[in-house]
Amino acid sequence: MPKDKTPSEVLSELMNVPFPNPAYLEAMQRVFAMQKRMLDDFHQNLDKWFDRRREGADAALTMLDELKGERDTEKRAESWQRWVSGAMARIMDDVQTQFDAMSKLTGQLGENGEVKVPAEMKAHPMNGKSGTHPIPKKTTTQRTKTTEPRDTPSSTH
Repeated sequence: MPKDKTPSEVLSELMNVPFPNPAYLEAMQRVFAMQKRMLDDFHQNLDKWFDRRREGADAALTMLDELKGERDTEKRAESWQRWVSGAMARIMDDVQTQFDAMSKLTGQLGENGEVKVPAEMKAHPMNGKSGTHPIPKKTTTQRTKTTEPRDTPSSTH
Protein backbone atom coordinates (compact mmCIF):
# COMPACT_ATOMS: atom_id res chain seq x y z
CA MET A 1 0.00 0.00 0.00
CA PRO A 2 1.61 3.32 -1.05
CA LYS A 3 2.29 5.90 1.60
CA ASP A 4 0.24 9.12 1.36
CA LYS A 5 2.44 12.15 0.80
CA THR A 6 2.29 15.13 3.08
CA PRO A 7 1.58 18.54 1.55
CA SER A 8 5.18 19.61 2.19
CA GLU A 9 6.47 16.54 0.31
CA VAL A 10 4.22 17.32 -2.65
CA LEU A 11 5.40 20.94 -2.71
CA SER A 12 9.01 19.83 -2.41
CA GLU A 13 8.60 17.60 -5.45
CA LEU A 14 6.90 20.37 -7.44
CA MET A 15 9.77 22.75 -6.73
CA ASN A 16 12.13 20.39 -8.52
CA VAL A 17 10.01 20.14 -11.68
CA PRO A 18 11.37 22.50 -14.34
CA PHE A 19 8.92 24.48 -16.41
CA PRO A 20 9.17 23.11 -19.93
CA ASN A 21 8.46 26.37 -21.72
CA PRO A 22 10.29 29.64 -20.91
CA ALA A 23 7.72 31.55 -23.00
CA TYR A 24 5.05 30.32 -20.58
CA LEU A 25 6.92 31.84 -17.64
CA GLU A 26 7.30 35.14 -19.47
CA ALA A 27 3.61 35.17 -20.38
CA MET A 28 2.63 34.44 -16.80
CA GLN A 29 4.83 37.29 -15.58
CA ARG A 30 3.04 39.65 -17.98
CA VAL A 31 -0.37 38.37 -16.85
CA PHE A 32 0.39 38.92 -13.17
CA ALA A 33 2.01 42.31 -13.80
CA MET A 34 -1.14 43.36 -15.69
CA GLN A 35 -3.31 42.00 -12.89
CA LYS A 36 -1.34 43.99 -10.32
CA ARG A 37 -1.76 47.21 -12.33
CA MET A 38 -5.48 46.52 -12.73
CA LEU A 39 -5.94 45.84 -9.01
CA ASP A 40 -4.07 49.05 -8.15
CA ASP A 41 -6.27 51.01 -10.57
CA PHE A 42 -9.45 49.41 -9.23
CA HIS A 43 -8.36 50.21 -5.69
CA GLN A 44 -7.78 53.86 -6.59
CA ASN A 45 -11.14 54.02 -8.37
CA LEU A 46 -12.94 52.52 -5.38
CA ASP A 47 -11.27 55.04 -3.07
CA LYS A 48 -12.57 57.83 -5.33
CA TRP A 49 -16.03 56.24 -5.37
CA PHE A 50 -16.16 56.06 -1.56
CA ASP A 51 -14.99 59.69 -1.32
CA ARG A 52 -17.87 60.73 -3.59
CA ARG A 53 -20.35 58.72 -1.50
CA ARG A 54 -19.09 60.47 1.66
CA GLU A 55 -19.48 63.83 -0.09
CA GLY A 56 -23.01 62.81 -1.03
CA ALA A 57 -23.88 61.88 2.55
CA ASP A 58 -22.46 65.19 3.80
CA ALA A 59 -24.37 67.10 1.11
CA ALA A 60 -27.62 65.33 2.06
CA LEU A 61 -27.11 66.20 5.74
CA THR A 62 -26.37 69.81 4.81
CA MET A 63 -29.53 69.99 2.69
CA LEU A 64 -31.63 68.51 5.50
CA ASP A 65 -30.21 71.03 7.98
CA GLU A 66 -31.05 73.86 5.57
CA LEU A 67 -34.59 72.56 5.00
CA LYS A 68 -35.29 71.94 8.68
CA GLY A 69 -35.69 75.54 9.81
CA GLU A 70 -36.43 77.25 6.50
CA ARG A 71 -39.99 78.44 5.78
CA ASP A 72 -39.25 80.18 2.48
CA THR A 73 -40.15 77.68 -0.29
CA GLU A 74 -37.76 79.33 -2.76
CA LYS A 75 -34.80 78.87 -0.44
CA ARG A 76 -35.91 75.29 0.27
CA ALA A 77 -36.05 74.62 -3.49
CA GLU A 78 -32.58 76.16 -3.97
CA SER A 79 -31.16 73.91 -1.22
CA TRP A 80 -32.71 70.84 -2.80
CA GLN A 81 -31.47 71.94 -6.26
CA ARG A 82 -27.88 72.25 -4.94
CA TRP A 83 -28.10 68.73 -3.50
CA VAL A 84 -29.52 67.27 -6.75
CA SER A 85 -26.88 69.05 -8.86
CA GLY A 86 -24.13 67.67 -6.64
CA ALA A 87 -25.61 64.16 -6.78
CA MET A 88 -25.74 64.28 -10.59
CA ALA A 89 -22.15 65.59 -10.75
CA ARG A 90 -20.98 62.71 -8.55
CA ILE A 91 -22.78 60.19 -10.75
CA MET A 92 -21.13 61.69 -13.83
CA ASP A 93 -17.76 61.47 -12.06
CA ASP A 94 -18.48 57.76 -11.42
CA VAL A 95 -19.22 57.26 -15.11
CA GLN A 96 -16.09 59.17 -16.17
CA THR A 97 -13.91 57.18 -13.77
CA GLN A 98 -15.27 53.90 -15.15
CA PHE A 99 -14.80 55.09 -18.73
CA ASP A 100 -11.20 56.14 -17.98
CA ALA A 101 -10.48 52.76 -16.35
CA MET A 102 -11.82 50.84 -19.34
CA SER A 103 -9.96 53.10 -21.78
CA LYS A 104 -6.73 52.55 -19.89
CA LEU A 105 -7.25 48.80 -19.80
CA THR A 106 -8.09 48.51 -23.48
CA GLY A 107 -5.23 50.87 -24.30
CA GLN A 108 -2.85 48.44 -22.62
CA LEU A 109 -4.28 45.60 -24.65
CA GLY A 110 -4.41 47.32 -28.00
CA GLU A 111 -2.42 49.84 -29.96
CA ASN A 112 -3.84 51.79 -32.90
CA GLY A 113 -7.02 49.77 -32.59
CA GLU A 114 -5.18 46.46 -32.95
CA VAL A 115 -4.56 43.89 -30.27
CA LYS A 116 -0.88 43.36 -29.52
CA VAL A 117 -0.13 39.71 -30.26
CA PRO A 118 3.35 38.36 -29.53
CA ALA A 119 5.10 36.80 -32.54
CA GLU A 120 5.18 33.33 -30.97
CA MET A 121 1.39 33.43 -30.61
CA LYS A 122 0.93 34.56 -34.21
CA ALA A 123 2.74 31.44 -35.41
CA HIS A 124 0.24 29.14 -33.69
CA PRO A 125 -2.98 31.00 -32.89
CA MET A 126 -5.60 29.33 -30.79
CA ASN A 127 -8.24 29.63 -33.51
CA GLY A 128 -6.09 27.68 -35.98
CA LYS A 129 -6.34 30.37 -38.66
CA SER A 130 -2.67 30.98 -39.38
CA GLY A 131 -1.40 30.77 -42.93
CA THR A 132 0.45 27.52 -42.22
CA HIS A 133 -2.67 25.43 -41.81
CA PRO A 134 -4.25 24.20 -45.04
CA ILE A 135 -7.97 24.81 -45.33
CA PRO A 136 -9.78 21.53 -45.90
CA LYS A 137 -11.85 21.35 -49.06
CA LYS A 138 -15.53 20.68 -48.74
CA THR A 139 -16.62 17.39 -50.16
CA THR A 140 -20.02 17.18 -51.75
CA THR A 141 -21.86 14.00 -51.04
CA GLN A 142 -25.38 13.28 -52.15
CA ARG A 143 -27.68 12.16 -49.43
CA THR A 144 -30.25 9.64 -50.57
CA LYS A 145 -33.80 10.03 -49.41
CA THR A 146 -35.42 7.06 -47.82
CA THR A 147 -38.91 6.42 -49.03
CA GLU A 148 -39.73 3.80 -46.46
CA PRO A 149 -42.55 4.83 -44.14
CA ARG A 150 -41.56 5.55 -40.59
CA ASP A 151 -43.28 3.96 -37.66
CA THR A 152 -45.51 6.58 -36.09
CA PRO A 153 -47.12 6.27 -32.71
CA SER A 154 -50.81 5.53 -32.76
CA SER A 155 -53.09 8.43 -32.01
CA THR A 156 -55.58 6.25 -30.18
CA HIS A 157 -54.92 5.23 -26.66
